[in-house]
Amino acid sequence: MQLQEDINKNKDKQTYGQIIKKGRLLIEIHDTGIGIDPDYIEYAWKSFSQCDMSITKMHDGTGLGLSICKNLVEINKGEINVESDLEKGSKFWFTWNFEPLSIISSLLNAQFDQTSCVLPQVINRKRILIIHPIEDARNSMLKYFKMIKEVDAFDTFNKSISAAKKYKELNNQSAYDIVFISLYENNEEEVMKLISELRGLTMNNDNLIIVLIVFPNNEENELAENLIGKVGGAISILYTPITWKKLINLFISMEKI
Repeated sequence: MQLQEDINKNKDKQTYGQIIKKGRLLIEIHDTGIGIDPDYIEYAWKSFSQCDMSITKMHDGTGLGLSICKNLVEINKGEINVESDLEKGSKFWFTWNFEPLSIISSLLNAQFDQTSCVLPQVINRKRILIIHPIEDARNSMLKYFKMIKEVDAFDTFNKSISAAKKYKELNNQSAYDIVFISLYENNEEEVMKLISELRGLTMNNDNLIIVLIVFPNNEENELAENLIGKVGGAISILYTPITWKKLINLFISMEKI
């Protein structure tokens, strides 16, 4: 996959600068079938064309498939072709141009500027830890919390524990009040160990609030519920995708804690 970026600015109107990412996918399909005689390849793309009419009698087919594919790819300004050896198989390939959903940075920043100002006061006074292996997920949450002074984000549990220990050594107090942890099927035991270690570093175990970030399906919901039953304490569940509304509802529930 190839990517390129264009900056699109409309100087005649008061619009926002926009970075548009454009990409081109290369799709290859290999088979080990009967192949195509090189002399017939040029006819393969024509409507109602068959390289071997005897095959039509043995198998269903009208000779339209490749013609339709070619038309669609050309509409997309891509390329399509085939490489084939008779009685050995074929490789069909095509390119497909695409434009991922773009984000208008100015609008996005304006949104975060507005939302970050209306965080509940009780949350603004908390120290927050985010543990998530995906960088984009961490960055999104950091933007939501940009007005909070003390927020740390790490991709691994070890880094988080090290940061918590160092903070306690330097300040003689608990490092975090709220911890967001990504939970999935293969890290349940690690999450349980992490929660135990973090609670061991707090001045009062009951004051540490754990928030499990979970994909909204039955399996992971059951996983989270089972983990809560095992470790107990103040634990909430936050379902992905993470939105401002979900965070606000979560924080409102914490105001009484």
